[in-house]
Amino acid sequence: MLVIRLVCTLAFLAVLVPAIAVAEAPPPGLACLAKYYGVAAESSAGAWWLRIGDAKIAWDDGKPKTAEERLDHPDAEDTFAPRYRTGPIRPITSPDEDPGRARLDVMFRAAYPTSELTTVTFAGHKVRVHKKSAAAFARVSARIEKAMTHDAALGPFVARLGGTFNERNIAGTDRASAHSYGIAIDLNDKLSSYWRWEKGGWKNRIPQAIVDAFETEGFIWGGRWYHFDTMHFEYRPELTDGSCYPPPP
Repeated sequence: MLVIRLVCTLAFLAVLVPAIAVAEAPPPGLACLAKYYGVAAESSAGAWWLRIGDAKIAWDDGKPKTAEERLDHPDAEDTFAPRYRTGPIRPITSPDEDPGRARLDVMFRAAYPTSELTTVTFAGHKVRVHKKSAAAFARVSARIEKAMTHDAALGPFVARLGGTFNERNIAGTDRASAHSYGIAIDLNDKLSSYWRWEKGGWKNRIPQAIVDAFETEGFIWGGRWYHFDTMHFEYRPELTDGSCYPPPP
């Protein structure tokens, strides 16, 4: 009987241990932040944390927040809420739908120091970007230039650019712009719409082909926001990677 009990116990543990290992894996979003930004995922006292040098940020601080509070005081999980969705362009009508506007600036400062800028050619323009995003910018440029050979109407949208690297805050806030890290680009502002300029809600003139070129290479688009900025694209590969979100129930 003792032998039988021992065998049964070992068999139970063999089933239990993998289950424990799975439970101890970090949330998909936290694992993606570690993958794309070189930060560390840590487990402590039953909670997950993001380690950036000496800084420690909760994955989930447990605080209910409005959309504005997520922008001002995000935990790591807040940067994935609401989910960024690619695909056909659609009007954004919910005031809370600003996917990707919440950022952990301490993480971006560590990942994209301004000492590591470089110059790339984008649609015929020389632009300054961070070297970690340079290859992605070049791939987007190649996609747009290829699309322009089939549709010349795309040309005006990149005939002039609003800029890339620029150390500044987001207009009307004390939060750093993604341009401060060399990971963002503004297209032709004369053919774009911005919520601070426009009346009557969401508007857009940027073609689907340009949006697709950016999103395929890990950029998010300001046209997916209620507070829309349709000239604006920023490199946020964790938000366009489906594996960074929990699987559907």
